Amino acid sequence: MNPKSFKQRVCETIISCATDYKLTFLNYEYLIYSDKFTIKPYYIISAKEGNYKHLTGVSSEKSAYSFFEMCLNGTLTEDDFSFSCKGIVRSKVIALPLMSGLFLQKLTAKEDFVQGKISCSLATSDNKITIGFEDRINAKPKTLLRGNEIKNANPVDVSLILRRSMGFEKFDTLIQGDLKHLNADLSDLITDSMGV
Repeated sequence: MNPKSFKQRVCETIISCATDYKLTFLNYEYLIYSDKFTIKPYYIISAKEGNYKHLTGVSSEKSAYSFFEMCLNGTLTEDDFSFSCKGIVRSKVIALPLMSGLFLQKLTAKEDFVQGKISCSLATSDNKITIGFEDRINAKPKTLLRGNEIKNANPVDVSLILRRSMGFEKFDTLIQGDLKHLNADLSDLITDSMGV
């Protein structure tokens, strides 16, 4: 029996992680707050299907949406993508399975994060992975890095993470932190059932 090629392993990983990405990032939106943020008081993370392709590090002629759908339904093949730098893809494939647990870990964050050619409005890390976000109306995943790439950039502790189902107006689940961190800017964004 021949061992799997690197490309086969990449294909299997990005297919298997698509479901976790959907469950974590497409079914919910997250509010990340730190009293140490200086640019905005909080960020709302709201991902789309099309963000997934870029996080994998591979290139494909498929549209970002089609690429994600093929991953999700398991029809992506090795012929559907390529990559120019094995090291970058290897790093992203190691980080991809860890994304689903990001909001359950103690997070640090850095606003206006820049590293080499990477420039993000916000980057968060749980010390295992770093996800960079581009913030327009809401913050969308832009890059995925292995390890803590913000540790030398004076990150701040994230003191509160809230969650709401996609499409809902108010946040109704406390993921981590303490509601005492809520200020007037945030109280209008949460449901009355959270007890504030």
